[in-house]
Amino acid sequence: MLEGFHALLNRLMPRSQQSPLKLTIYASGLRKDFRASQPGISDSVLGFYDAGIEEIRAVTTSNRDMERQRDMPRNARALDARTVLLHEYAHHHMRANNRAAFPAWYVEGFAEFLSTAEFNDNSADIGKVTFNRASWIVDGDWMAIEPFLTKHPREFATENEVAQFYAQSWLAAHYLFSTPERAKGFDNYTRALQQGGDLLGAFQPSFGIAPEDFDKELRDYKRKPIRYYTLPDARPDSSSITAIRLSRVADEVLVPASYLRSLPSRERAEETVALIRDQAKKHPDSPYVSQCVALADIWYGDLDAARVRLDELLVQRPSTPDIHHLSGLCYLRAGRKQQSDELIIEAQDAFGRAHQLDDGRPQTMYRYVESGLALTGMDEHLLNVLVGAYQLAPQVDPIALTCAQALIQHKRFEEAVTVLRPLTAELHGGDMPALARDLTDIALAEGRTTFSFYGAAMIGEE
Repeated sequence: MLEGFHALLNRLMPRSQQSPLKLTIYASGLRKDFRASQPGISDSVLGFYDAGIEEIRAVTTSNRDMERQRDMPRNARALDARTVLLHEYAHHHMRANNRAAFPAWYVEGFAEFLSTAEFNDNSADIGKVTFNRASWIVDGDWMAIEPFLTKHPREFATENEVAQFYAQSWLAAHYLFSTPERAKGFDNYTRALQQGGDLLGAFQPSFGIAPEDFDKELRDYKRKPIRYYTLPDARPDSSSITAIRLSRVADEVLVPASYLRSLPSRERAEETVALIRDQAKKHPDSPYVSQCVALADIWYGDLDAARVRLDELLVQRPSTPDIHHLSGLCYLRAGRKQQSDELIIEAQDAFGRAHQLDDGRPQTMYRYVESGLALTGMDEHLLNVLVGAYQLAPQVDPIALTCAQALIQHKRFEEAVTVLRPLTAELHGGDMPALARDLTDIALAEGRTTFSFYGAAMIGEE
């Protein structure tokens, strides 16, 4: 189903070049496993997408649904684990393959619109509504147009506001899909945002109508029968799919290790680190558990102990890029701590070996650049590697911001603005969008900036 969905997204958003990056998806069968992927996560969350430096992942749970498909009418989909997974995959595909600046309502509405895709023998149905979203459209407190157009879900104060925002976002995306004139206006809108336009101020010049008129059209649209669409020839051959069964102990440490790769604070990681160490005591001969312990030690424990484990693993599994990457991180953090160029050279060599084994790893390319910066500064070679990491993973904000700074430093101002615009348009709060706006102003003025490396693997700053 996911391969079919990937092909469907390629069809709806054709690009001359598609990102080759694979998305790691964790589908947990138990709620405890889902919680282990993000300790403290709300019980109302059925899945999430996390674009981090060390791993880009989607996590979903298959044992808890808000709705059941068997209870749905023919034109509706249940808001269940499957729908949530497709929503998150749509986010990944959009952010990995588009350099455009999209408003938050379209980012969520696009994912909602496609999350209900259903595949038949030779076709796919798209545009069905979930019963949950439909209930908010019909009975919810309609959100005023200005906050709808300008806010991100994280900025709303209540879960009801978030639910209403998602429902209206679905409706707006569906309306654009079914109304060519408004779809053309939206294309104008995204171009205006890409050029630095304001989310509200650019609306009327782009759409040809005021935001209040668009709001009225959406209210009228929701009162009409809303159809879904069938696309023929929409299921690809899936014969190339293979399955590999992991060891039994991987069931205990695979998801917790993914959480550590999201680089939580030391305090938040404490329980997960303890869990992995406990499994190491139970399975002292498991190379995979030893690798997970090394990961925990690199970020939250003893670098010397991590070095011993990694040296053993490199002998046992010399062709595993993950182990070479961890080896590079261990050398890099130790080199930072000891202010040792020799260790940082070892780090760069380790990242180079990981890249030779798998050249589709943006995290390895990014850390290679980080280790090189300590030795040579941002030279042309490191810039090219950094641009390559960005092209693989433009959705990782620290990679995008670091890349933009490097481009400015090398006077490639237009490219820097292209990298930054998607960050400035989303306006989802926090430091990253503000930094992106400041850097955009510098690039447009062809100015100079002090270079900073975001997400550095430094001791005492995690």
